[in-house]
Formats: sequence, structure tokens, C-alpha cells
Amino acid sequence: MKKLLLTAAIATTASLSANTFAYDLNTMTWDQIVKQAKKEKMVNAYIWYLQPEFRKFFRSFEKEYGIKVRVPEGNEAGNRNKLLAEARKDQGTIDVMALDTVKLPMMIQSNVVYGPLTDIIPGSDKLRTNLVGVNTQGYAYAFWGNQTGFAYDPMRVDEKALPQSFDQLTQWIEKHPEQFGVNDPNKGGAGNAFIQRAIYHVSGNSEAYFQSTMDKTAMTQWSKTWHWFEEQKDNIIITASNADSLTRINDGEIAMAPAWEDHLAGLQKDGAITQRIKFYIPEFGMPGGGNIIMIPKNAKNKAAAAVFIHWITSAQAQTGLNTVFGAAPQHPDADDSNALVDSTQRSYSSEFFTSEYATEAKKAFVENVLM
Repeated sequence: MKKLLLTAAIATTASLSANTFAYDLNTMTWDQIVKQAKKEKMVNAYIWYLQPEFRKFFRSFEKEYGIKVRVPEGNEAGNRNKLLAEARKDQGTIDVMALDTVKLPMMIQSNVVYGPLTDIIPGSDKLRTNLVGVNTQGYAYAFWGNQTGFAYDPMRVDEKALPQSFDQLTQWIEKHPEQFGVNDPNKGGAGNAFIQRAIYHVSGNSEAYFQSTMDKTAMTQWSKTWHWFEEQKDNIIITASNADSLTRINDGEIAMAPAWEDHLAGLQKDGAITQRIKFYIPEFGMPGGGNIIMIPKNAKNKAAAAVFIHWITSAQAQTGLNTVFGAAPQHPDADDSNALVDSTQRSYSSEFFTSEYATEAKKAFVENVLM
């Protein structure tokens, strides 16, 4: 009899334990979600970069909610592969995952993303869901903004006459030979960002480049852009990488080059690049993108994950990410007073080409300019 009672008790306990993971966020109020999140006490956040720095940054979340944030080591491809490998499990080990935005459609098609989160997370109407040609449809939100523009040395570039149109930039390059650098697009996205804007302005500003369906006839005029680069081959320095461009500006070898805002800000905070170097977004536009954060469908701690996403996309956390890392704020109410550019320049941000056009642009640049 005692054995039967013990067996029943174990079964009941197991059932209750299983039910703690069977809740549906869509049927819960936000207060209930927060209460459940605090019971879970843990969120496993898979972010493929700056892990040590993020662990420090997340301490304010841990203090506010009493929920421990674990940030494992791993790269972007490894994290994605882990998510896909665990897809058949009832519960995976990933609660929230940062993702390169262009990878989201494939993940949604693989049925591994929980959502949409639109009716779960308060204030989601203010969160960014459209970037780099992808509409996340509320399955993920932008939490990290990265903006390209031009890094320059104000001791060698007249700040009152910064090139604002593409024609003005061409004139500046011709008047200052070997002072403008563009990095190999295979070694950094800043170079590819500039190549895309060159195509847009020199070969005809087609909106096809920002559409999800590729139209190869839109690429027939790209030869004009490669001719422009040929004309400037003695004036433009091809650098090895994003970092190489900034190092050359820092060392006085060149005066201006395409760069990432957050990359420059981070190097300046570390003391690797002098604070003298500045950054601006020209009126003719430079692409801005970002990384998104989502919840796997089989996340163990979904409530904690939802609370974490609500926090990291909030105006307060976005202000902090800008202050600490130089990331472009993704919430409209965030304070960007510590950013390298003001809100007026931020309005000049343009979209990146969608992935297929971006890949073709990089490939064609290598074939027509570098070879």
C-alpha cells in the first residue's frame, strides 16, 4: 500500500513539474508572466558577440527581476545550428537568442521560433520589426542597432564642408587622392555598405534592391558603378578590413573611410582609436541595420525570456546599450545623447540591400574592381 501511495505521489509531482512548462503566454496577463518569470529564476541568452561585456550589462536586469542571465560562449552559426539540432526536443537549452536578421525567415520556415510576440510584450507597437529588408512579423524585435557612415579625422577633413551628396563625395575624393579608404567587402560590412550606396547613386536608384524577390534586370546598369571605381582607382585606397580602415585614419594614412558606428565607439572606449576621430552619416544615406532577439518555440523558460526581451528592447536598456557599446538605439524613446551622431543625421540612415542583391554586389565588386 505504501509503495502504491509513493508511486502516486511521484507521479503527481512529475505531473506538476511538467505543467510548470505547459503555460501559454498568450493567455496570461503581463503581471502573471512576470510572476512566472521570477519563479523560473533563469534565462539562457545566446548572443554570439561581446559575451563578457553583455554579462556585465545584464546585471541590472538580474538586480531588477531576480532572474539570472546566463550567456554561453558560441558563435552565430553555432548557436543557430544548436537551435535547429534541438528542435525535436520538448525543451531546448536556449531561452532567447540573438540573430542576424536575414536568417530569421529561414528559422521561421523551420518552425523553431515562438510567436508572434505582438500581443504578449507590452509596448511592442514601438519596437522595430522592419530592418535589412526583413519584416519580423512580431516573431523577433531589433535590440541592437548598427549604423554605417564615414569615420574621419577632423584635423584633415573640413567639418564645415563634409561631403553630403554622392557628387560632393566624388569631388572630395578627387581633390584628396589616397585619403579615402574602402575596405575589402569580404573582410567587413562597412565596405559592402558603401558599395551598395555607390550602386544606388551611380547605377540608378532602383528600389528593386530592397525587395525580397530578386530581379536580375535591375543589375544591368551596375557596370556604371564599376566604371566609377575604375576612374577613382588612383584616388581610393582599398583597405584590408573595417579595423584596418580605422587604424589607417588613426595613424594618419588616410582621412576618411566607411565605418560602423558601434565599432568605432567600442574601439574609442577601449583606447585603441583616438577620441579625435569622428563619425557622420551623409545626406545621401548609408545603410543601418541591426540584430534581433527571439524566443525558440521549445524554450524552457518562456516567461523569463519574454520579460528579458521586454527589458532589452526598452527605452532604458536601449539608452544603456548606446552609452556602453555605441549601438544605435532601437526604441524611439531612448536617449541617444551619447551617440556619435545626432537625430538629424540618424534620419539619413538607409536600408541595406536584401541578402541576394548584397551578395551579388560584393561578388561583382571583387570581380570588377579588386581583380
